Amino acid sequence: MASTTPLNLVWAIKGILLPRIRIQLPQLAASLLPLRQLLSFPRHETKRSSPHRLLPPDLTRLHRPSSAPLHAPSSPEPRIPAASLGCPAPPEPRLAPARPPWAPAGARRRPAPRGRSINNSKHAMARHRGGGDLVRLLMTLLLAATPLLAPVAAELEEAEVVPTAPPQVASSSLARGADEGLDDVPADVRCASWRLAAEANNLAPWKAVPAECAAHVRAYLTGAAYRSDLELVARESAAYARAAPLGGDGRDAWIFDIDETLLSNLPYYADHGYGLELFDHLEFDKWVERGEAPAIPSSLKLYMEVLELGFKAILLTGRSEGHRGVTVDNLNKHGFHDWDKLILRTAADRKKTATIYKSEKRKEIEAEGYRILGNSGDQWSDLLGSSMSARSFKLPNPMYYIP
Repeated sequence: MASTTPLNLVWAIKGILLPRIRIQLPQLAASLLPLRQLLSFPRHETKRSSPHRLLPPDLTRLHRPSSAPLHAPSSPEPRIPAASLGCPAPPEPRLAPARPPWAPAGARRRPAPRGRSINNSKHAMARHRGGGDLVRLLMTLLLAATPLLAPVAAELEEAEVVPTAPPQVASSSLARGADEGLDDVPADVRCASWRLAAEANNLAPWKAVPAECAAHVRAYLTGAAYRSDLELVARESAAYARAAPLGGDGRDAWIFDIDETLLSNLPYYADHGYGLELFDHLEFDKWVERGEAPAIPSSLKLYMEVLELGFKAILLTGRSEGHRGVTVDNLNKHGFHDWDKLILRTAADRKKTATIYKSEKRKEIEAEGYRILGNSGDQWSDLLGSSMSARSFKLPNPMYYIP
Protein backbone atom coordinates (compact mmCIF):
# COMPACT_ATOMS: atom_id res chain seq x y z
CA MET A 1 0.00 0.00 0.00
CA ALA A 2 1.50 3.32 -1.05
CA SER A 3 1.89 6.03 1.64
CA THR A 4 -0.17 9.23 1.48
CA THR A 5 2.19 12.17 0.86
CA PRO A 6 1.38 15.87 1.50
CA LEU A 7 1.08 16.39 -2.24
CA ASN A 8 -1.49 13.61 -2.43
CA LEU A 9 -3.49 15.28 0.35
CA VAL A 10 -3.40 18.60 -1.52
CA TRP A 11 -4.81 16.96 -4.64
CA ALA A 12 -7.35 15.09 -2.53
CA ILE A 13 -8.56 18.36 -0.93
CA LYS A 14 -8.67 20.08 -4.31
CA GLY A 15 -10.36 17.30 -6.26
CA ILE A 16 -12.53 15.52 -3.71
CA LEU A 17 -12.85 17.46 -0.44
CA LEU A 18 -13.80 20.87 -1.88
CA PRO A 19 -16.73 19.52 -3.96
CA ARG A 20 -18.02 17.74 -0.87
CA ILE A 21 -17.72 20.89 1.22
CA ARG A 22 -19.64 22.83 -1.44
CA ILE A 23 -22.40 20.24 -1.37
CA GLN A 24 -22.53 20.14 2.45
CA LEU A 25 -22.00 23.90 2.94
CA PRO A 26 -25.39 24.58 4.61
CA GLN A 27 -24.88 21.74 7.11
CA LEU A 28 -21.29 22.85 7.73
CA ALA A 29 -22.37 26.45 8.40
CA ALA A 30 -25.09 25.28 10.78
CA SER A 31 -22.59 23.14 12.68
CA LEU A 32 -20.09 26.02 12.99
CA LEU A 33 -22.64 28.54 14.35
CA PRO A 34 -22.68 27.12 17.92
CA LEU A 35 -18.89 26.97 17.89
CA ARG A 36 -18.71 30.62 16.85
CA GLN A 37 -21.07 31.64 19.64
CA LEU A 38 -19.10 29.54 22.13
CA LEU A 39 -15.78 31.07 21.15
CA SER A 40 -17.30 34.64 21.23
CA PHE A 41 -14.59 36.27 19.17
CA PRO A 42 -13.84 39.80 20.54
CA ARG A 43 -14.47 42.71 18.24
CA HIS A 44 -12.88 46.14 18.43
CA GLU A 45 -15.34 48.95 17.93
CA THR A 46 -14.09 51.66 15.64
CA LYS A 47 -15.99 54.53 14.15
CA ARG A 48 -16.40 54.26 10.42
CA SER A 49 -16.09 58.03 10.21
CA SER A 50 -12.68 58.07 11.89
CA PRO A 51 -10.05 59.32 9.44
CA HIS A 52 -7.34 57.30 11.22
CA ARG A 53 -8.86 53.79 11.05
CA LEU A 54 -6.17 52.63 8.61
CA LEU A 55 -3.29 53.89 10.74
CA PRO A 56 -1.46 51.91 13.44
CA PRO A 57 -3.18 52.23 16.83
CA ASP A 58 -0.29 54.02 18.50
CA LEU A 59 -0.26 56.78 15.87
CA THR A 60 -3.97 57.48 16.16
CA ARG A 61 -3.52 58.41 19.83
CA LEU A 62 -0.85 61.06 19.31
CA HIS A 63 -1.92 64.63 20.08
CA ARG A 64 -1.69 67.12 17.29
CA PRO A 65 0.60 70.04 18.26
CA SER A 66 -1.14 73.37 18.45
CA SER A 67 1.33 74.90 16.02
CA ALA A 68 0.86 72.23 13.33
CA PRO A 69 -1.19 73.25 10.27
CA LEU A 70 -4.48 71.54 9.66
CA HIS A 71 -3.58 70.43 6.16
CA ALA A 72 -0.44 69.29 4.43
CA PRO A 73 1.31 71.87 2.22
CA SER A 74 0.15 72.03 -1.35
CA SER A 75 3.59 71.47 -2.88
CA PRO A 76 4.93 68.02 -1.97
CA GLU A 77 8.53 67.42 -1.17
CA PRO A 78 10.55 66.69 -4.35
CA ARG A 79 11.50 63.06 -4.85
CA ILE A 80 14.48 61.62 -6.69
CA PRO A 81 13.42 59.36 -9.61
CA ALA A 82 14.27 55.73 -9.01
CA ALA A 83 15.49 55.30 -12.58
CA SER A 84 18.31 57.80 -12.03
CA LEU A 85 19.63 55.61 -9.22
CA GLY A 86 19.69 52.49 -11.43
CA CYS A 87 17.03 50.59 -9.49
CA PRO A 88 13.43 49.72 -10.33
CA ALA A 89 10.67 51.97 -9.15
CA PRO A 90 9.10 50.80 -5.88
CA PRO A 91 5.46 49.72 -6.02
CA GLU A 92 2.85 52.17 -4.93
CA PRO A 93 1.89 51.61 -1.28
CA ARG A 94 -1.62 50.33 -0.76
CA LEU A 95 -1.97 51.43 2.88
CA ALA A 96 -2.64 54.89 4.28
CA PRO A 97 0.23 57.43 4.28
CA ALA A 98 2.79 57.00 7.00
CA ARG A 99 2.02 60.45 8.52
CA PRO A 100 -1.32 61.92 9.63
CA PRO A 101 -2.94 64.48 7.32
CA TRP A 102 -2.39 67.24 9.85
CA ALA A 103 1.36 66.55 10.27
CA PRO A 104 3.71 68.95 8.43
CA ALA A 105 5.80 67.73 5.51
CA GLY A 106 9.03 66.09 6.61
CA ALA A 107 7.78 65.62 10.17
CA ARG A 108 9.15 62.57 11.88
CA ARG A 109 7.28 60.22 14.11
CA ARG A 110 7.89 61.05 17.69
CA PRO A 111 8.13 58.33 20.28
CA ALA A 112 5.01 57.93 22.33
CA PRO A 113 5.14 59.30 25.87
CA ARG A 114 5.63 56.88 28.65
CA GLY A 115 2.06 57.36 29.74
CA ARG A 116 0.92 55.96 26.41
CA SER A 117 2.87 52.69 26.67
CA ILE A 118 -0.01 51.06 28.54
CA ASN A 119 -2.40 51.86 25.71
CA ASN A 120 0.11 50.58 23.17
CA SER A 121 0.44 47.35 25.15
CA LYS A 122 -3.33 47.02 25.16
CA HIS A 123 -3.43 47.40 21.42
CA ALA A 124 -0.67 44.83 21.02
CA MET A 125 -2.60 42.43 23.25
CA ALA A 126 -5.74 43.06 21.18
CA ARG A 127 -3.85 42.28 17.99
CA HIS A 128 -2.46 39.12 19.60
CA ARG A 129 -5.95 38.07 20.63
CA GLY A 130 -7.16 38.72 17.10
CA GLY A 131 -4.43 36.45 15.72
CA GLY A 132 -5.37 33.79 18.27
CA ASP A 133 -9.00 34.05 17.17
CA LEU A 134 -7.93 33.42 13.59
CA VAL A 135 -5.94 30.36 14.63
CA ARG A 136 -8.89 29.03 16.61
CA LEU A 137 -11.15 29.58 13.61
CA LEU A 138 -8.78 27.66 11.32
CA MET A 139 -8.48 24.85 13.84
CA THR A 140 -12.27 24.68 14.12
CA LEU A 141 -12.60 24.42 10.34
CA LEU A 142 -9.96 21.71 10.27
CA LEU A 143 -11.72 19.71 12.99
CA ALA A 144 -15.03 20.09 11.16
CA ALA A 145 -13.44 18.80 7.96
CA THR A 146 -11.72 15.84 9.64
CA PRO A 147 -14.66 13.43 9.06
CA LEU A 148 -14.39 14.27 5.35
CA LEU A 149 -10.63 13.71 5.20
CA ALA A 150 -10.78 10.08 6.37
CA PRO A 151 -12.74 8.72 3.37
CA VAL A 152 -10.67 10.95 1.08
CA ALA A 153 -7.44 9.36 2.34
CA ALA A 154 -8.95 5.89 1.95
CA GLU A 155 -10.02 6.63 -1.62
CA LEU A 156 -6.56 8.02 -2.32
CA GLU A 157 -4.91 4.83 -1.08
CA GLU A 158 -7.22 2.69 -3.22
CA ALA A 159 -6.61 4.91 -6.26
CA GLU A 160 -2.87 4.28 -5.96
CA VAL A 161 -3.31 0.51 -5.90
CA VAL A 162 -6.33 -0.29 -8.06
CA PRO A 163 -5.60 0.16 -11.76
CA THR A 164 -7.76 2.71 -13.50
CA ALA A 165 -7.96 0.81 -16.67
CA PRO A 166 -11.46 -0.83 -16.94
CA PRO A 167 -11.70 -4.55 -17.85
CA GLN A 168 -12.74 -5.59 -21.33
CA VAL A 169 -16.45 -6.27 -21.57
CA ALA A 170 -17.71 -8.55 -24.31
CA SER A 171 -20.58 -7.03 -26.27
CA SER A 172 -22.65 -8.09 -29.24
CA SER A 173 -21.39 -6.73 -32.53
CA LEU A 174 -24.90 -7.11 -33.93
CA ALA A 175 -26.28 -4.77 -31.25
CA ARG A 176 -23.55 -2.25 -32.01
CA GLY A 177 -24.38 -2.49 -35.71
CA ALA A 178 -28.02 -1.77 -35.00
CA ASP A 179 -27.05 1.28 -32.95
CA GLU A 180 -24.90 2.55 -35.81
CA GLY A 181 -27.79 2.64 -38.27
CA LEU A 182 -27.42 -0.74 -40.01
CA ASP A 183 -31.08 -1.65 -39.66
CA ASP A 184 -31.51 -1.44 -43.42
CA VAL A 185 -28.99 -4.31 -43.88
CA PRO A 186 -30.75 -7.70 -44.09
CA ALA A 187 -30.35 -9.92 -41.03
CA ASP A 188 -28.78 -12.72 -43.06
CA VAL A 189 -26.08 -10.33 -44.31
CA ARG A 190 -25.34 -9.08 -40.80
CA CYS A 191 -25.11 -12.67 -39.53
CA ALA A 192 -22.75 -13.60 -42.35
CA SER A 193 -20.54 -10.69 -41.27
CA TRP A 194 -20.73 -11.89 -37.66
CA ARG A 195 -19.72 -15.43 -38.68
CA LEU A 196 -16.79 -14.09 -40.70
CA ALA A 197 -15.65 -11.99 -37.73
CA ALA A 198 -15.89 -15.05 -35.46
CA GLU A 199 -13.79 -17.16 -37.83
CA ALA A 200 -11.20 -14.37 -38.14
CA ASN A 201 -10.99 -14.01 -34.34
CA ASN A 202 -12.16 -10.40 -34.54
CA LEU A 203 -14.95 -10.73 -31.96
CA ALA A 204 -14.68 -10.20 -28.25
CA PRO A 205 -15.04 -13.45 -26.25
CA TRP A 206 -18.56 -14.77 -26.84
CA LYS A 207 -20.53 -17.58 -25.18
CA ALA A 208 -23.37 -18.33 -27.60
CA VAL A 209 -24.60 -17.62 -31.08
CA PRO A 210 -26.75 -14.45 -31.18
CA ALA A 211 -30.45 -15.30 -31.28
CA GLU A 212 -30.84 -13.30 -34.47
CA CYS A 213 -28.26 -15.54 -36.20
CA ALA A 214 -29.48 -18.95 -35.00
CA ALA A 215 -31.23 -19.70 -38.30
CA HIS A 216 -28.25 -18.46 -40.32
CA VAL A 217 -25.77 -20.67 -38.44
CA ARG A 218 -28.04 -23.71 -38.71
CA ALA A 219 -28.42 -23.21 -42.47
CA TYR A 220 -24.66 -22.81 -42.88
CA LEU A 221 -23.76 -25.95 -40.90
CA THR A 222 -26.37 -28.17 -42.53
CA GLY A 223 -25.84 -26.87 -46.06
CA ALA A 224 -23.15 -27.15 -48.69
CA ALA A 225 -21.19 -24.07 -47.54
CA TYR A 226 -19.82 -25.74 -44.40
CA ARG A 227 -18.70 -28.86 -46.26
CA SER A 228 -17.10 -26.72 -48.96
CA ASP A 229 -15.14 -24.71 -46.40
CA LEU A 230 -13.91 -27.88 -44.70
CA GLU A 231 -12.77 -29.36 -47.97
CA LEU A 232 -10.95 -26.16 -48.93
CA VAL A 233 -8.99 -26.15 -45.66
CA ALA A 234 -8.08 -29.82 -46.13
CA ARG A 235 -6.87 -29.24 -49.70
CA GLU A 236 -4.66 -26.31 -48.70
CA SER A 237 -3.27 -28.31 -45.77
CA ALA A 238 -2.43 -31.25 -48.00
CA ALA A 239 -0.72 -28.98 -50.54
CA TYR A 240 1.47 -27.53 -47.80
CA ALA A 241 2.25 -31.00 -46.39
CA ARG A 242 3.38 -32.26 -49.77
CA ALA A 243 5.74 -29.27 -50.21
CA ALA A 244 7.12 -29.25 -46.66
CA PRO A 245 10.77 -30.38 -46.38
CA LEU A 246 10.95 -33.32 -44.00
CA GLY A 247 14.05 -34.18 -42.03
CA GLY A 248 13.76 -37.90 -42.71
CA ASP A 249 14.47 -38.77 -39.07
CA GLY A 250 10.87 -39.39 -38.05
CA ARG A 251 10.65 -36.23 -35.90
CA ASP A 252 8.46 -34.10 -38.20
CA ALA A 253 5.08 -33.76 -36.48
CA TRP A 254 1.58 -32.64 -37.44
CA ILE A 255 -0.78 -31.82 -34.56
CA PHE A 256 -4.53 -32.45 -34.87
CA ASP A 257 -7.33 -31.35 -32.58
CA ILE A 258 -10.21 -33.84 -32.29
CA ASP A 259 -13.64 -32.19 -31.77
CA GLU A 260 -14.82 -30.31 -34.92
CA THR A 261 -11.42 -31.15 -36.48
CA LEU A 262 -11.29 -34.94 -36.88
CA LEU A 263 -14.67 -35.84 -35.34
CA SER A 264 -17.92 -33.90 -35.77
CA ASN A 265 -20.31 -33.15 -32.94
CA LEU A 266 -23.08 -31.79 -35.17
CA PRO A 267 -25.58 -34.45 -33.97
CA TYR A 268 -25.16 -33.16 -30.41
CA TYR A 269 -25.40 -29.46 -31.36
CA ALA A 270 -28.42 -30.12 -33.56
CA ASP A 271 -30.29 -30.88 -30.32
CA HIS A 272 -28.93 -27.72 -28.66
CA GLY A 273 -29.62 -25.02 -31.23
CA TYR A 274 -26.30 -25.21 -33.12
CA GLY A 275 -24.61 -23.03 -30.52
CA LEU A 276 -27.63 -20.98 -29.52
CA GLU A 277 -27.69 -22.58 -26.06
CA LEU A 278 -24.93 -22.01 -23.54
CA PHE A 279 -22.40 -24.81 -23.40
CA ASP A 280 -23.21 -27.49 -20.81
CA HIS A 281 -20.19 -29.58 -19.83
CA LEU A 282 -22.23 -32.35 -18.22
CA GLU A 283 -24.47 -32.80 -21.25
CA PHE A 284 -21.51 -32.76 -23.62
CA ASP A 285 -19.64 -35.34 -21.54
CA LYS A 286 -22.65 -37.62 -21.82
CA TRP A 287 -22.46 -37.27 -25.59
CA VAL A 288 -18.72 -37.99 -25.63
CA GLU A 289 -19.21 -41.14 -23.55
CA ARG A 290 -21.57 -42.50 -26.16
CA GLY A 291 -18.71 -42.53 -28.69
CA GLU A 292 -20.98 -41.76 -31.65
CA ALA A 293 -19.29 -38.69 -33.13
CA PRO A 294 -18.87 -39.17 -36.91
CA ALA A 295 -15.67 -38.40 -38.78
CA ILE A 296 -15.23 -35.31 -40.92
CA PRO A 297 -14.53 -36.85 -44.37
CA SER A 298 -12.12 -34.15 -45.60
CA SER A 299 -10.14 -34.31 -42.34
CA LEU A 300 -9.89 -38.09 -42.51
CA LYS A 301 -8.48 -37.82 -46.01
CA LEU A 302 -5.91 -35.23 -44.88
CA TYR A 303 -4.97 -37.38 -41.87
CA MET A 304 -4.26 -40.38 -44.04
CA GLU A 305 -2.17 -38.35 -46.51
CA VAL A 306 -0.09 -36.74 -43.76
CA LEU A 307 0.82 -40.18 -42.41
CA GLU A 308 1.76 -41.41 -45.88
CA LEU A 309 4.08 -38.40 -46.35
CA GLY A 310 6.05 -39.39 -43.26
CA PHE A 311 4.64 -37.01 -40.61
CA LYS A 312 4.06 -38.16 -37.06
CA ALA A 313 0.43 -37.50 -36.12
CA ILE A 314 -0.03 -36.11 -32.60
CA LEU A 315 -3.58 -35.71 -31.32
CA LEU A 316 -3.91 -32.87 -28.78
CA THR A 317 -7.43 -32.48 -27.41
CA GLY A 318 -9.25 -30.68 -24.62
CA ARG A 319 -11.07 -33.83 -23.63
CA SER A 320 -10.31 -35.17 -20.16
CA GLU A 321 -8.05 -38.11 -19.47
CA GLY A 322 -11.05 -40.02 -18.19
CA HIS A 323 -12.43 -40.15 -21.73
CA ARG A 324 -9.32 -41.71 -23.26
CA GLY A 325 -10.84 -45.13 -23.81
CA VAL A 326 -14.05 -43.97 -25.44
CA THR A 327 -12.15 -41.43 -27.54
CA VAL A 328 -9.76 -44.08 -28.88
CA ASP A 329 -12.68 -46.35 -29.77
CA ASN A 330 -14.54 -43.50 -31.48
CA LEU A 331 -11.49 -42.58 -33.58
CA ASN A 332 -10.65 -46.16 -34.53
CA LYS A 333 -14.23 -46.85 -35.52
CA HIS A 334 -14.05 -44.16 -38.21
CA GLY A 335 -10.60 -44.94 -39.63
CA PHE A 336 -8.17 -42.89 -37.52
CA HIS A 337 -5.19 -45.07 -36.57
CA ASP A 338 -1.44 -45.03 -36.08
CA TRP A 339 -1.07 -41.71 -34.27
CA ASP A 340 2.17 -41.19 -32.40
CA LYS A 341 0.68 -39.50 -29.31
CA LEU A 342 -2.78 -38.86 -27.89
CA ILE A 343 -2.66 -36.07 -25.29
CA LEU A 344 -5.70 -35.33 -23.09
CA ARG A 345 -6.27 -33.01 -20.14
CA THR A 346 -5.20 -34.25 -16.75
CA ALA A 347 -6.46 -33.00 -13.40
CA ALA A 348 -3.55 -30.55 -13.25
CA ASP A 349 -4.65 -28.98 -16.57
CA ARG A 350 -8.31 -28.65 -15.71
CA LYS A 351 -8.26 -24.96 -14.71
CA LYS A 352 -5.97 -23.78 -17.51
CA THR A 353 -7.28 -22.04 -20.59
CA ALA A 354 -7.03 -23.99 -23.82
CA THR A 355 -4.40 -21.58 -25.13
CA ILE A 356 -2.12 -22.10 -22.13
CA TYR A 357 -2.76 -25.83 -21.90
CA LYS A 358 -1.99 -26.55 -25.55
CA SER A 359 0.99 -24.19 -25.61
CA GLU A 360 2.53 -26.08 -22.71
CA LYS A 361 1.92 -29.41 -24.40
CA ARG A 362 3.47 -28.21 -27.66
CA LYS A 363 6.50 -27.05 -25.72
CA GLU A 364 6.84 -30.52 -24.21
CA ILE A 365 6.53 -32.05 -27.67
CA GLU A 366 9.35 -29.85 -28.94
CA ALA A 367 11.43 -30.74 -25.89
CA GLU A 368 11.18 -34.38 -26.96
CA GLY A 369 12.83 -33.52 -30.26
CA TYR A 370 9.79 -33.14 -32.53
CA ARG A 371 9.58 -30.41 -35.18
CA ILE A 372 5.98 -29.16 -35.40
CA LEU A 373 5.47 -28.35 -39.08
CA GLY A 374 1.66 -28.38 -39.21
CA ASN A 375 -1.29 -27.83 -36.86
CA SER A 376 -5.03 -28.22 -37.59
CA GLY A 377 -7.79 -27.03 -35.26
CA ASP A 378 -11.21 -25.39 -35.22
CA GLN A 379 -10.37 -22.92 -32.39
CA TRP A 380 -7.77 -20.18 -32.35
CA SER A 381 -6.74 -21.52 -28.95
CA ASP A 382 -5.69 -24.71 -30.79
CA LEU A 383 -3.24 -22.70 -32.88
CA LEU A 384 -2.08 -19.61 -30.99
CA GLY A 385 0.21 -19.22 -27.99
CA SER A 386 3.79 -20.40 -27.68
CA SER A 387 5.65 -23.16 -29.54
CA MET A 388 3.46 -22.61 -32.57
CA SER A 389 3.79 -24.73 -35.67
CA ALA A 390 5.46 -23.62 -38.88
CA ARG A 391 2.01 -23.47 -40.50
CA SER A 392 -1.44 -23.56 -38.91
CA PHE A 393 -4.84 -24.28 -40.49
CA LYS A 394 -8.12 -23.06 -38.96
CA LEU A 395 -11.24 -25.12 -39.63
CA PRO A 396 -14.61 -23.27 -39.53
CA ASN A 397 -16.72 -23.46 -36.38
CA PRO A 398 -19.38 -20.79 -35.68
CA MET A 399 -21.04 -22.79 -32.88
CA TYR A 400 -18.79 -22.05 -29.89
CA TYR A 401 -15.69 -20.20 -28.77
CA ILE A 402 -12.99 -21.63 -26.46
CA PRO A 403 -10.41 -19.17 -25.07
